[in-house]
Amino acid sequence: MQLLHVALQDGFIHEDVIVRVNDEAVFQKKDVNTRFQIGFADSFELNVQDGKNKVEIVLPSKQRSESQTLEISKPMYLSISITSDETIEFRASDESFKYL
Repeated sequence: MQLLHVALQDGFIHEDVIVRVNDEAVFQKKDVNTRFQIGFADSFELNVQDGKNKVEIVLPSKQRSESQTLEISKPMYLSISITSDETIEFRASDESFKYL
């Protein structure tokens, strides 16, 4: 098992958010908002199986979802942001995210 840290970062404005890992809902929260001063909205951690894991974010009010399959063999930090053109972006890192 490996630690997966998921950070919701930029672009969340009163969003209802569902995050699924391997088709199981692991995070569900209403009214998620980015603190624009630091680019952070919310985060959570869970243990996932070694190997391929599918992470999906669903934004019901926008009728949008996006997924990414990650090869995880060590602790991973994954950020999810919504860009100004409503694109959902994933960014994986080996290091924790820093917020000022």
